[in-house]
Amino acid sequence: MSENQENIKYLIKRPKTPVVKPPMHRSVFNKSVNREYKSNRGCHQTMGYAEVKPNQPSKFLRKHTRKVIRPFVGTTKNTTFTKTSNAFNPVYPSRPCRQSERKSKEKIKRIDRNFLYENIVDVIRKVPPLTKHRVQDSRHGHIMVLDEVGLEPTFVSKKNFGKTPLYVKKIIKKNEMEKLAEVERIRAIKPPLRYLSLDERNELLTGMKANWGELYTTFLLLPMVTDSVPKINRKARLENQLNNLEKDIYLLEKYPSLYVCDD
Repeated sequence: MSENQENIKYLIKRPKTPVVKPPMHRSVFNKSVNREYKSNRGCHQTMGYAEVKPNQPSKFLRKHTRKVIRPFVGTTKNTTFTKTSNAFNPVYPSRPCRQSERKSKEKIKRIDRNFLYENIVDVIRKVPPLTKHRVQDSRHGHIMVLDEVGLEPTFVSKKNFGKTPLYVKKIIKKNEMEKLAEVERIRAIKPPLRYLSLDERNELLTGMKANWGELYTTFLLLPMVTDSVPKINRKARLENQLNNLEKDIYLLEKYPSLYVCDD
């Protein structure tokens, strides 16, 4: 049916679904904030305090009527040093004293600082800077310093390079202690060795002899001439397996009572 044709289902008014809004967020400190705001709101509604009365117009401020009491500061004596004149530390003539300094009972003698001599000594004692590793990465002459960018492997020069960090050692030690504690707990619950019964011993002997017979048959079917490396390796592997099985069979037949470990 096209959109222009009428449809009876559009004549029936559908009820609107109400929109359920979540509850508004209310702070826990809402009441305390409103109480504090209302209590401090009417403290200073006018310009200044109501109890303070302004001065009369006739009592204006006159010159030298306000007394300012300044704190007393005593003079200190500095230790004097004898100065020797040389090329790096020349002695300059003293400047003329002011009238206020002449009237003072104790004269403060300042120690002159020779910045020229200090700069010369700093330059002599200064360590020359190391050359930076620069790389030109464009044809327009853009230079990039690898040390500042972080592309130079400076971590190789550290003292702890190639060593296990302390926190890793602590974690490994903690895991080893937990494993040892778990092994001790299992040993306390279950004994590490158990007695091998006669039926199990006979079953092991039968299986080992059957395996030995199969390996021996395979060994007899080997070619007489071992002229390649794979043939030599196969023959050596079969001989090693036969010797191990013979040792195990001899051990089981020699000792009637044996204790084995399940792990």
